[in-house]
Amino acid sequence: MIKLFFMTTAKIIVFDLDGVLIDSEEANYQAFAYGIEQVGLPRPDRQTVIDLVGFRATTMLEKLGCPLEKIQETFNKYVQPFYLEHLPRLAAPMPEANVVLGELAQRGYRILACTSGDRRTQTAALKGIGLWDAIEKMQASDDSQFSKPDPNYMQELLADYNHQTLLHVEDSEVGIRMGNACGATTIFAEYGFGCLPEDLDADHRINHLNELLAIAD
Repeated sequence: MIKLFFMTTAKIIVFDLDGVLIDSEEANYQAFAYGIEQVGLPRPDRQTVIDLVGFRATTMLEKLGCPLEKIQETFNKYVQPFYLEHLPRLAAPMPEANVVLGELAQRGYRILACTSGDRRTQTAALKGIGLWDAIEKMQASDDSQFSKPDPNYMQELLADYNHQTLLHVEDSEVGIRMGNACGATTIFAEYGFGCLPEDLDADHRINHLNELLAIAD
């Protein structure tokens, strides 16, 4: 599919992927737990891994105790291959994701993705669950020197757009901080992986993806 980008006034909605559009909890847990075990460390518990989703994979591995000198090798040799191999049975679209994205497109929204995951893994995930064609443009960790919560990360994604409306759907603290800093209307996905500290709030909270349609009118 050829994707074309034009500098035009638009309604933009930016999605995080893991925990927002992609139900990847099991895939992430299994892949990172496997990687950590391969460097001789005990298998981390599920919640420890899931709480880190939203950071770059290398940051996740560091926080899980992977030796610094082995982080990139562990990701390349173990985590990413495990994720890609087991993706078909461990990941799925969030309920009604195709319906919601289709309705947003009909309402004139340009649908973008801003993820902390790498491009190869996230492209495979979106294609595997049938959502790739709904995403006009994606910002991934290996596209940039920046990362969440740095607003430059999302601003690079938005550089081709002159937006009149900017919505940002996230399930992580770092993502919401980035969206707030970019002046987006932030929407926290309560059904996702993360939680917000008491000193941080989003403009809206949703408990199901289809609740987004009442906000994005």
